[in-house]
Amino acid sequence: METNTLFVTWSMDCESIDEESPTGGPDGWDLSERAMRGYVAALAERGHRVTLFLIPRLAEVQADVLLGLRDAGAELGMHLHPQTTDLGYDRHLGELPAGEQYRLLRSGRDRIQAAVRETPTSFRPGCFSATDETFPALVRLGFTQGSVSLPGRVLPDLAAVWSNAVPFAHWASRQSRLEAGSLPFLELPVTAAPGDFAGPAAGTGDVRHLRLERDGILDWGPDLIRRNVALQVQRDVQPKSLVVMTHNTRDYGDPQGPARRSLEGIADAIEQAAQEADLRVKAATLSEIRKAAG
Repeated sequence: METNTLFVTWSMDCESIDEESPTGGPDGWDLSERAMRGYVAALAERGHRVTLFLIPRLAEVQADVLLGLRDAGAELGMHLHPQTTDLGYDRHLGELPAGEQYRLLRSGRDRIQAAVRETPTSFRPGCFSATDETFPALVRLGFTQGSVSLPGRVLPDLAAVWSNAVPFAHWASRQSRLEAGSLPFLELPVTAAPGDFAGPAAGTGDVRHLRLERDGILDWGPDLIRRNVALQVQRDVQPKSLVVMTHNTRDYGDPQGPARRSLEGIADAIEQAAQEADLRVKAATLSEIRKAAG
């Protein structure tokens, strides 16, 4: 692998509509479609690649839209909030025992496969909720890469505790979600602020990360990107990567809208940071990064 390559992947958590989703979602299926289509098209214009993490219910309702986006180059992965599975769960993934996690993940995988005629191999849990048992379960089910973690997030009520987690791309561990290991699963954390890797300053709560709908991202995002990239260069991380995220709740198809302005501004900041670090940007989906990493 070329050491001067910076893989950049753009992701979207594609939720079911708000009226069906206890964890929130777009106001309607029309907005969901505009968000997904606009996101993929806007990034394709810049030569970038998108991974869509799909709630199973969304995959079933909007299969035709998703098949078109897949043909346009998007990867179709899996997203899961147990509360949106129609199975009566009211807890987050990381709050469930290992056996229940496995059954839920298997059910979601199979529903998406039936809807889009392709088995997902990339995964992100809702709210980044996970336990030490989550990575081994994903491997058993054939998932080979994901964006499961948000380094520094400490939200115990969501079972999303990632203080001192490995902050950059790494092979997952069978023993600990916080450590690198030898599982055949490439974990690509969402890009977070280096100062928050150990946890937010208040001790518990959220961290700054590349989520496009966050207030002020065009003010603090470029510096976050520069510092994150510089640290990867300093530590000689391989593969070097940036993972941007958003949700299907904003209209990315409107060229003058605030969602599109955030996307364009962060894309510009990534290109500038790569240039300053003497790195070559390589656009890729999660599965393409996994292939490049071996």
